[in-house]
Amino acid sequence: MQIELDCFPCIFRQVLESSRMVTDDEGLIKEILDEYSKLVPKVDDNIMGPTLGKYGQDIVKEKTNTDDPYREFKRKHMKLAQEIYPEAEEIINQADDSLFDALVIAATGNAIDAGVSLDVDVAHHLKQSTGSGFVKSDYAELKTKLQNEEKVLIIGDNAGEAIFDKLLIKELKKYNVEIIYAYRDAPILNDVTIKEIKEIGIDKLADRVLSSGCQTPGTILNETTDEFRKIYNQAGIVISKGQGNFEGLSGASRSIFFLLKAKCELIASILDVEQGDLILSGGGFKLR
Repeated sequence: MQIELDCFPCIFRQVLESSRMVTDDEGLIKEILDEYSKLVPKVDDNIMGPTLGKYGQDIVKEKTNTDDPYREFKRKHMKLAQEIYPEAEEIINQADDSLFDALVIAATGNAIDAGVSLDVDVAHHLKQSTGSGFVKSDYAELKTKLQNEEKVLIIGDNAGEAIFDKLLIKELKKYNVEIIYAYRDAPILNDVTIKEIKEIGIDKLADRVLSSGCQTPGTILNETTDEFRKIYNQAGIVISKGQGNFEGLSGASRSIFFLLKAKCELIASILDVEQGDLILSGGGFKLR
């Protein structure tokens, strides 16, 4: 998905917010914003939003001399997700269709997204979403595929929601499939890296974890490793979490199940849903 004009102010806000996470020096923050602003006239029409997002974060990291501006944000929301986890687990244990509810909860966790908003009430979203489910759903297709496929690749998104992904992994394992969980190669926004994977314990649950090799806040296939692309092509089922991965992979030639919350008007419009809706979509949307 190529970048849209709507993306520019959103990424500008990301740069401002991440700058304020690591410094209160208004002069330095202005310098960072000025540097980012200089990029905008040079942006190629074919660039993807996650790529420009990385450029913005690179400026923040360089100017503030930090490798992970969202370190404390991730810590806070991982702690919050851990506190809510027993409630989410109980919902799944009581569900008529535990896999379905695990998918809904995994999508609800996608609300913990520093790329869209720092104001997150996960407990509220959890209660609201488990009652309403998906607005657009290809669940029946996914469930059928699980009966016939051997390998599932989950492409992770943010660190907080990855805690709820543990519940999804547990449910998928009931189908006797091999589960590979992919994470970001380096800290970018609040996305999950190997550090958080080990803290959360996904490496103990999934059959395998690996870096996508991608350092953008969204998986762009030609920036991934050969190893990741091999698994991506071999997997019978690919589940892509979050908006950033949707932006990077929505034009893919293979079938992908996109699991996300439509958190901005642009993505909601592309998916033909309302902002805030949960989606489990195997395709059928029209990119601009």
